[in-house]
Amino acid sequence: MKHTMDQRSFLKTIATGLAALGAFVGLDAQSATAEPPNIVFILADDHAPEAISAYGSWLKDFAKTPNIDRIASEGMLFRNVFVNNSICSPSRASILTGQYSHKTGVFRLSEKINEDCPLFPVELQKAGYATFVVGKWHLGSMPEGFDDFYVTKNQGKYFDPAMSVPGGKMVNLQGYASDVYTDIALDWLKARPQDRPFFLAVHHKATHSHWEYPERWDRMLQGQKVPEPPNLYEDIAASGSALKQAYAQSSHMIIGQKPFFERNLNSIESMKDKKDLPPFDKDSEKDRIAAAYQNLIKRYLRCAAAMDESIGRLLDYLDEEGLTKNTLVIYSADQGYWLGQHGFYDKRLIFEESLRMPFLARLPGVIAPGSTDEHMCCNIDFAPTFLDFAGVPVPTAMQGRSLKPLLQGQAPADWRKSIFYAYYVSPRFSSTSHYGLRTERYKLLHNAGGPREFYDLQVDPLEMANQIDNPQYVDAIGECEKELQRLIRDVDISNDQLPLPAPSMEERRKANQANRQTTPAEGPKRGREIQREGRTRRSERSPLRKGAAEEQKESDLP
Repeated sequence: MKHTMDQRSFLKTIATGLAALGAFVGLDAQSATAEPPNIVFILADDHAPEAISAYGSWLKDFAKTPNIDRIASEGMLFRNVFVNNSICSPSRASILTGQYSHKTGVFRLSEKINEDCPLFPVELQKAGYATFVVGKWHLGSMPEGFDDFYVTKNQGKYFDPAMSVPGGKMVNLQGYASDVYTDIALDWLKARPQDRPFFLAVHHKATHSHWEYPERWDRMLQGQKVPEPPNLYEDIAASGSALKQAYAQSSHMIIGQKPFFERNLNSIESMKDKKDLPPFDKDSEKDRIAAAYQNLIKRYLRCAAAMDESIGRLLDYLDEEGLTKNTLVIYSADQGYWLGQHGFYDKRLIFEESLRMPFLARLPGVIAPGSTDEHMCCNIDFAPTFLDFAGVPVPTAMQGRSLKPLLQGQAPADWRKSIFYAYYVSPRFSSTSHYGLRTERYKLLHNAGGPREFYDLQVDPLEMANQIDNPQYVDAIGECEKELQRLIRDVDISNDQLPLPAPSMEERRKANQANRQTTPAEGPKRGREIQREGRTRRSERSPLRKGAAEEQKESDLP
């Protein structure tokens, strides 16, 4: 009898397994023949994964992001998505084109995308999608491939934003940016063509500095002490990192000519944000760092909470209209952000907090609820992913790879094991231009303003110790150099396109003089040669010019 029952159990197990397999095959077949999904792409600005509760950082109990968390609980959370150039405009160009900065032509802020670049909205529009974008744009070129758009000029404003619309017109709107963008998005959804799939992009200004928020969030975290990151008080001078030391001149809590403390705390003591200042001793460096951090993090988290509230309105509408089941929802940000780690704020560098992007996606029946992924992904992968889900061929010029297999729980054997990164100089950050790679364990960077740096993320996840001169890592550094050279070939970047120090004022003067004294065709070429020669000389000198950080005002910094 016992044998008979075991046999029945065995047969039942087989039947159950076959049924599950049949259901899986049926789902796969259905997905191949079903109508393409709608796509909602929500893109934040500077929203660090650490400030999303679902990521489980030291801020998980203080970050109020229930609606972003909902996308994670109903879909998949990616833990290793990286930006290839951590600053707003270049990242947004890479997201649109699936290409690196040296292909898009957008190396710095507000530059135009090259005319020959592929654009995923154009491909979706040609395939019959209704397309719309609202919110921050921050590119020198206007939106292409969208049936309609409402986008800001440069950063835009948190309150009463002015928006560009087709035809070169501007409209002035009233209200808080996240609320206004969501209102416009919902109006478009209600009026959209009902006989076509849609692509809706909502690009929030949050959580970019100066982290403004509506009054209804004013009391959030008031009177509380938000936990600090473990490396808030890092001794930058003793870090062994020339890149950190150069960067600290412009983006540290208390170091440099205009640190966060000076930019913010001394100017707001009479304003409403004074409530966020804990008692501190102005003569104590640690007290000033602690006070600056509490002010930054509370404003930042309130701003994020106000944005999350608007995301909830959008998700609720999809539910109410029965659109959820066939709508791919993706939430991400254009890069990460320093929330006090190493004593920093802002982004730009290849270090983890600046490099890592949030990425969460939901599509019922395709993406398993509550799932996670650890593969190394990049913002150049977004465009191929949208097109792949839409059943649209991915242009060969796109350098990224569709994340659809990962989102379906599959693990391609040939998935990348490293990513290429390059941050390009601007006059204000001329000592921080650099490029390098991140592997699953190591990070190697070539610093135009100093020597190479190398980090073992397994031993030192906080990146506190530069190991470039440690003999124990000679072999690992050599392997990373080989891999970096392979990546340079793979991404098709020439030596002239790799980041170098910015030309000095004297080099710029000589270049301009050369442009004036030669023929129109020869002048710009000779000018570039002069600048390149100067950059090479200064790269060999490896300067750390302390005043470089303040050479020119840059709109992307608080």
